[in-house]
Amino acid sequence: MTTIAYVDGRFPRSPAWWGMLLFITTEATLFALFLVSYFYLRFESIGPWPPNGSDPKLLVPTVMTALLMASSVPAYLADTSIRRGDVDRLRFYLASTLVLGAAFLALQAYEYHDKLRSLRPQDDAYGSLFYTITGLHGAHVIVGLVLLGWVLFWAIRGRYGAHRCVPVEISSLYWHFVHVVWLFVYLSLYLSPRL
Repeated sequence: MTTIAYVDGRFPRSPAWWGMLLFITTEATLFALFLVSYFYLRFESIGPWPPNGSDPKLLVPTVMTALLMASSVPAYLADTSIRRGDVDRLRFYLASTLVLGAAFLALQAYEYHDKLRSLRPQDDAYGSLFYTITGLHGAHVIVGLVLLGWVLFWAIRGRYGAHRCVPVEISSLYWHFVHVVWLFVYLSLYLSPRL
């Protein structure tokens, strides 16, 4: 584990942080390409969008959005807590983020179960892109939960402190990326067809 020392009272950015930022940039590019493809097909298609004529239901995705937005708060607080050396709060905030993220995934599974009755991926371009984009995002949520769970495991074992917090910082950074990407997915796939 790399120990990061203070420089002028601030934490410097570790190579791991820059690596995570680079990874997030490539993943953001992937999501941007899928969303551009979605809008290209939407505006090039003739007839209603979505093609099956039914606007996406908003209740469950809106609750999912609220859960994911709320989960960024304890992720941020976990990062700031460990920088102050408060391991107990770190554990609490990591666990809170995990619970909210798991609730998001549970609602996504419920939404898929409900939506598959009327829309399958092979039905049309909308269905294909809807499940590809939301499924890809769900996979990123799972990766984020695994990262946070791993950090929580080591936090319980007392591995982190004010000067040993890089894994907390980069897992929190990744979680914020997952949250921001979902906002674009929500606005594109759920709200824009209603405009």
